[in-house]
Amino acid sequence: MNETDFLTKWQKEKQAYQRWGDYVVSKITDAISSSGYDFDSFVKLPPKARIKGDNSLIDKAFYRPNKNYTDPYNEIEDKVGCRFVLLLIDHVNAIAEMIRAEGSWSSLECRHFSEERTKDPLLFTYQSVHYIVRAKASIKYQGITIPEGTPCEIQIRTLLQHAYAELTHDSIYKAKKIVQPEVHRTVAKSMALIETTDDFFSDVNNKLAGPIETLDIISMLDSLYKEFIGQPPLKIQKSSIVILDTFEDLFNNKTQSQIRNLLMDDEYCLIDLIKDKSSSPFFKQSISIFTCWLILERRTRLSNDWPLDSSIIQNLASSLSVSMDMY
Repeated sequence: MNETDFLTKWQKEKQAYQRWGDYVVSKITDAISSSGYDFDSFVKLPPKARIKGDNSLIDKAFYRPNKNYTDPYNEIEDKVGCRFVLLLIDHVNAIAEMIRAEGSWSSLECRHFSEERTKDPLLFTYQSVHYIVRAKASIKYQGITIPEGTPCEIQIRTLLQHAYAELTHDSIYKAKKIVQPEVHRTVAKSMALIETTDDFFSDVNNKLAGPIETLDIISMLDSLYKEFIGQPPLKIQKSSIVILDTFEDLFNNKTQSQIRNLLMDDEYCLIDLIKDKSSSPFFKQSISIFTCWLILERRTRLSNDWPLDSSIIQNLASSLSVSMDMY
């Protein structure tokens, strides 16, 4: 295949490649949200599928050194690609699991920084996780048919790894002059620092994670609120997070069923009570159902440790016909 044939085929198929990239981004985005992650907090840069420019593709296929393709059109697997930039190494691993679990494509991990560290532990260089995903069957997406086997490259990086890649790609990989050895050495030292910092970030995050995070308490309370009150709660506010932090040690695997049973108990009519008070921002949040549980099941602890204005629980306790002695 010569350059003319290559470009002719590419012009016919590039729209399908773009749609395949868009499809891949949408599936991973949906997987992140359905896994319970806050997408905007989890993904640090908006993911977007991009196809290679014509000139770049021709250059890679026919002119770059060390690229001895026998069938360049089919051997180049990154004609379309997307990138997910995350905060933590643990998040990179979570995205990788989502990619492997998706049923509409086959996936091949073609690069992983942890394996490269193992093979060459003294080398500090570009770090990222790369997957090639191919459509298992022909699909139609946004009005365009995507042929079976169409490839897309997915890059997964931490924010620090991305900063390194952006700098080195423009300043070294695309340099129009010979890069001196001391520059390469400085870049290698920066990657060593980035690797260390990424590890520190993960360590800090793991040490900060308590029952609220591991049991996904906020999502659990939001789900109960929507189920019983009949509408989605407002996003939990900082004052409500203070309540959760104060009583974090009370959360366990039985908490959801305990609160559910209380909501279903006709003796207290909690559902009607919360609906009646829903003009208040506090009762538009799912923290309200947890506070009811505290009043009814952990009254002494609540009296001793309540971190906000006592009038909130005094008024709520009065509505529940419960006496609260605040100390």
